[in-house]
Amino acid sequence: MMPSGNQKPLLQVQGLTKRFGGLLAVSDLALHVGHNEVVGLIGPNGAGKSTAFNLINGTLRPTAGRVHLDDQEVTGLRPSEIVRRGLARTFQSTSVYPDATVAQNLLRGALSTLPGSIWTHTITTHARRAALRRIECDVDEILELSGLGPQRHVAAGALAYGHQKLLGVAIGFATRPKILLLDEPAAGLNGEECAELGRLLQRLQTHRGIAVLFVEHHMAVVMALCQRIYVLVQGRKIAEGTPQQIQADPAVIEAYLGAPDYAHA
Repeated sequence: MMPSGNQKPLLQVQGLTKRFGGLLAVSDLALHVGHNEVVGLIGPNGAGKSTAFNLINGTLRPTAGRVHLDDQEVTGLRPSEIVRRGLARTFQSTSVYPDATVAQNLLRGALSTLPGSIWTHTITTHARRAALRRIECDVDEILELSGLGPQRHVAAGALAYGHQKLLGVAIGFATRPKILLLDEPAAGLNGEECAELGRLLQRLQTHRGIAVLFVEHHMAVVMALCQRIYVLVQGRKIAEGTPQQIQADPAVIEAYLGAPDYAHA
């Protein structure tokens, strides 16, 4: 299901393949994410979901295939360059600087998008100050949207686990992405924390209209947030469609039968 009309997808993946020796981790994967769209990527453990994320964001180089972001090919670019072009990614574990405050963590995320030249003598002091003012305003706004404002001066490592997960999402958002890749953002969260994560994603996504592609094992989160879902099994895409279509797809049901994490995957 491609975007209607003449609008091209924001993210388009074609024939993405990754081999580790004799292991085929991802095989001929094709997917797309439209502007302002929320898309899920699900599958049992070992299906290749995180590997696909690593290929898309440049952490791994594909054996074959191409990745286009906003109609520009980004295949093989360094992750830092892909971030600057508008694709940010979070990880399964809490990826925060534990000794830095919440606000400092967000500031580091925002600064990662600035070109190195902004700090050189060829850029005026006025330009540097203007860039920093914009970033500081972004940090204040994200603190408010995420509900982490009261913890802005708290060390990230002192936060409860659920708040650390929220901060990880907020750090990704601080890079001002066009699309945010979230790798199991609800992992380890209880029911209320999952609900709060869902509300945060809706606030952030609605506020700036960014697209979201996320891997998740909590089906309640996936079904509540996603417009479309892709299903991977053993590195291969076996289905795609709306949440209702995926829930009723015989191939998806068969692939999960007997899987220990079926209730959550």
